[in-house]
Amino acid sequence: MANFFARQGVAYGNQMRQSSGILIGLVNGLVADQVLNDAEIRFLAQWLEQHDEIASVWPGDVLHQRIKAVLADGVITEEERAHLVQTLTLLIGGQLESLETSPLVNQLAMDDVQEIAFDGSTFSLTGTFAFGPRNACEHAIEQRGGEIKNSILKSLDYLIVGGLGSDEWKHGSFGTKIQKAIDYKRAGERILIVHEDRWAAAL
Repeated sequence: MANFFARQGVAYGNQMRQSSGILIGLVNGLVADQVLNDAEIRFLAQWLEQHDEIASVWPGDVLHQRIKAVLADGVITEEERAHLVQTLTLLIGGQLESLETSPLVNQLAMDDVQEIAFDGSTFSLTGTFAFGPRNACEHAIEQRGGEIKNSILKSLDYLIVGGLGSDEWKHGSFGTKIQKAIDYKRAGERILIVHEDRWAAAL
């Protein structure tokens, strides 16, 4: 039985690597000219629908959700298009994976929250989000009764950290918002620092 599960694990890992390689190849072709037209976006959405093994894990799940949100109203704005190009460019550059596994990100003591209470809670955002442009993330929070704060206050409930990271993390800096939240937590405040994948799942 143990050997069976081991074989299943290896097979799943191989399938993931193969599908990931195909996705990287597709994305590389789609954004080679730094232009993403409507047909290409719909093609990528359909491909992700057909590949649950990629669309159900980070960052494929957030990418899939973002593309579905872009297509939901039948209108793709230039801001949405530009953000998708940026996100996909990061993906083929390997930066999504490296940021997700970076010690700088893992050592932020992200809170392992199971639920996020949006209604009546205060939120601040930092980093770059796979979910969408910053104003789209803020709108999603406000739609659910949350309030956006631009600065880190003692009374803040959640600091949401974008899954695409921030350039300053690569140079050993947490960024001022994260550092301030950590300082408040050390002082006993109840600010929760939450990674984008948990936040997006709670939506």
